[in-house]
Amino acid sequence: MKVAKGITRKAFKEKFGTKEQCLNYLVQKKWSFGFICRRCKNDRFSVGKKAQNRRCTKCGYDESPTSNTLFHKVKFGIENAFEMTFDIATSKKGASSIWLAEKYGVKQNTAWFFRHKVQLAMKSSENFPLENEVHVDEFEIGTPQKREQGRSKSEKKIRVIIAVEYRNGTVGRGYAKVIDDYSCKSLKPIFEVHIKQDAKVLTDGWSGYKPLLKNYPNLKQRLSNKGENFTMLHLQIRNFKNWLRGVHSYCSKTNLYKYIDEYFYRLNRLKFRDSMSCKLIDRMCVHQPTNYKSVIHNVT
Repeated sequence: MKVAKGITRKAFKEKFGTKEQCLNYLVQKKWSFGFICRRCKNDRFSVGKKAQNRRCTKCGYDESPTSNTLFHKVKFGIENAFEMTFDIATSKKGASSIWLAEKYGVKQNTAWFFRHKVQLAMKSSENFPLENEVHVDEFEIGTPQKREQGRSKSEKKIRVIIAVEYRNGTVGRGYAKVIDDYSCKSLKPIFEVHIKQDAKVLTDGWSGYKPLLKNYPNLKQRLSNKGENFTMLHLQIRNFKNWLRGVHSYCSKTNLYKYIDEYFYRLNRLKFRDSMSCKLIDRMCVHQPTNYKSVIHNVT
């Protein structure tokens, strides 16, 4: 598997190659601001049942480094979980659950579940909205239909809105959201969450964007000309679709947002490849745990 430029697998395994290295890293990150017992709020501890565990000196609650993290109850080795996270974060074409299952000798359901836990940690913090020049458009994913001009009403397709930032003529960061339709009500959330109000926003001539001028005074519209006036934006759309097909042959509407989070987590950190996988592990360490039933029913 080809890995994006950044930290090498050799360097990663030198840092996280053993169970002890991984657990010690979790100890460092999880309790970086000190220990607080989850049961009685006491802040004093002693060594627990295992070397990296911490036992409350007041109530005796024993907590492991993986407890209350997305690494909780990993049954194929914490060092394998760290490396699987590395694969998901850095593989150029994406790491499918089938490929991960074969590599790590686990069931596909196990690999699929862990992959979805990693995707939960890839969700945007929503703290860094796009600025400067931002291009916005929509696209569709689903069963190929007879080529139509304009926006499709097919129920077989999933509709997505995408916003991409441009700096000095090159693509910067980006975000996307699944939408129900092309109304202003459906288009508005990505603006409110991910685009600064003073950004220079460019869209095509669709009427659904016009009401947004009230809060985005620098918004301008121009004809798409079959995408020729939004060349770089449509390139990102094609890149996303090609990546999605390479990772997952089918993706439901209820799960698509997780793949969107994964794609843009990687895209938005192209300048920080050396730290991408380690930062992702940090996110998994502070994220609340989940279980298979919750993921199946899309509860996060």
